[in-house]
Amino acid sequence: MSAKSTIIRDLPTVTAEMRCGAVFELMRQYESGPAFAVLDSADWPVGLIARHALLQALAHPVTYALYENRPVRLLMNRDPLVIEAEDTIDRVSERIANDHPDAVDDGFIVVEDGRYLGIGTVLALLNSSVQNARTQIAELEVARTVAEHANQAKSTFLANMSHELRTPLNAVLGFADLLATGTAGPVSDRQAEYLRDIQSSGQRLLDLINDLLDLSRAESGRLDLVETRVDPTCLIEEVQRMLAPRVLGADIVFATEIATDAWVTADERKLLQILMNLATNAVKFTPSGGSVTMGAELQDDGGMLLWVRDTGVGIPSEELETVMTPFGRGREAMARQIEGSGIGLALTRVLVELHGGHLFLESAPKQGTTACAVLPAERTLQTKNEDQEQQQLSAGG
Repeated sequence: MSAKSTIIRDLPTVTAEMRCGAVFELMRQYESGPAFAVLDSADWPVGLIARHALLQALAHPVTYALYENRPVRLLMNRDPLVIEAEDTIDRVSERIANDHPDAVDDGFIVVEDGRYLGIGTVLALLNSSVQNARTQIAELEVARTVAEHANQAKSTFLANMSHELRTPLNAVLGFADLLATGTAGPVSDRQAEYLRDIQSSGQRLLDLINDLLDLSRAESGRLDLVETRVDPTCLIEEVQRMLAPRVLGADIVFATEIATDAWVTADERKLLQILMNLATNAVKFTPSGGSVTMGAELQDDGGMLLWVRDTGVGIPSEELETVMTPFGRGREAMARQIEGSGIGLALTRVLVELHGGHLFLESAPKQGTTACAVLPAERTLQTKNEDQEQQQLSAGG
């Protein structure tokens, strides 16, 4: 907000040759005014005569007699703070603090294109700042309420949409499974291939719907954790088994590097979802003949690091943050027309953060990508060997 209409006081002005006695009498008529601007014949400021400076000079009879008939230019401040009317309140405050601390008592001159408009005071500046803060708080409160309502509407829409889509989709998948088993009669090889396409496409759509719903719940704070003791090694091995057919068909080497046998406290289903999303992404962007490696290790601070490294196309540094936002996709993915909704990494990030951890990517074009999910040290439990020893001690006791 500019200073123009909020801090200006309309006070009389004086000329440089006006007698100090006359200025003194004028100030007595405007007792609340901190100063008068001294202007030339063209209404350009040439100085500022502060109340305290004039009173100090004329307070004693001797000095009063000395200055009464002398021009006020002898007592005026020739270098006062002068601000433009369109200057922001923050800018004015900065100039007072850094260059013109005298303006705290004396006030300052406000001009427009160099011509005098009025006198500004620090008190008016503070009042305006408080009013601005109140206005901003009110605006933020309105914006927050609008955002909450919009978020609630989005969540309700997604929940209803998910229900409306999943119900018929589950029926389609159920009938496809029924036909594929031959229960309704024998199917030819071509029909079986069509059914596999229906099952695969339907499952992808169902996964997308579930991801959208989870993302919406997480953003609205309605996604809860069901925490248990979880063995990350078992989850990594499960992901490896689930992706084995896809990896084999794509001619990709899938390996694991487990450097810890520690357990963690986590939501097992969501932790599996995190690992599955990262591994699926890695396989998706790795060309034939490449490799994908999953691993787990303890960090120096005791946190659990779960990582997936691939030899895929890689991601430019400027896109690393983009691909972890909802519906964010890199240029390479779009150029190669690689399937994807742009939800997987965003949801994965939310799920990791829901556990108090963080997700980050290390990548460069044509050098592959390493996706790292870090769980905090307080979620790391004793190792399996230590757990067995503890159980033996408890049994022996």
